[in-house]
Order: sequence, then C-alpha cells, then structure tokens
Amino acid sequence: MAIATKIKTNTQTHSSFLPEDFKNQIANNMSSVNEPEEKIETPATENIQSETSTKSEAKGKYNDVANLHFSRGKKAEFKAFFSANEVTLVQGVENAVNYIMKEVKAGRLKVSRNGIEKVGE
Repeated sequence: MAIATKIKTNTQTHSSFLPEDFKNQIANNMSSVNEPEEKIETPATENIQSETSTKSEAKGKYNDVANLHFSRGKKAEFKAFFSANEVTLVQGVENAVNYIMKEVKAGRLKVSRNGIEKVGE
C-alpha cells in the first residue's frame, strides 16, 4: 500500500522565490514508492546500495549541498572577515577546512571535541 504525499508549493509565501526545478525535486523526494506485497529476502548490502542510489538520483543537482548553521552573529562575523580578504563565505570555509585537514595529516594539528590544538605544545 503506497502513501500519497503532496507538498503545497503554490502558496504566496513559497512559490514566488523558489525555482521551479527545486520545487519539482522536493515533490519527487517526498513521493512514495509502491512496495511489492511480497517481500523478497536479499542480503543487507544489496538493500543499502539500492536505497542509496535511489536517494541520490532523486536529489538531482542538490545532492552535493551541505547546510551549515552558525550561532547568532557568527555568520555576519565570518562573512565580514572573509569579505575583507576578498573571499566569499563559502570559499573561506572551504579553504579553512582544507588547511586544517592538511595540517592534521602532516601531524601539526589535532582536532577534537575540545577544539583545535597544535601538536607538541
């Protein structure tokens, strides 16, 4: 039994600023797939692979998007810092993460829940 799910995208608050292809992606991601009445036993790895490929195909061009949430005021602070150095917020965050990863691989930094520390100090 399939469950039909519809998303209302024609409201005045949402429709005016969302691209049409994005609304279609949302509708496709929320639609249900009919399941066969008989469940066929298959190894767990096959189920995981098929679900993963189906989900990534449904997401389309938005499958590489990651959302970062900053505390109040941090986004403005980071954006101002990177803008002063003629770098966008996204480029600045990517560069910072790449630098930290490089330093960790070289053994000069350690990353943990407590923060980032120089090794050997």
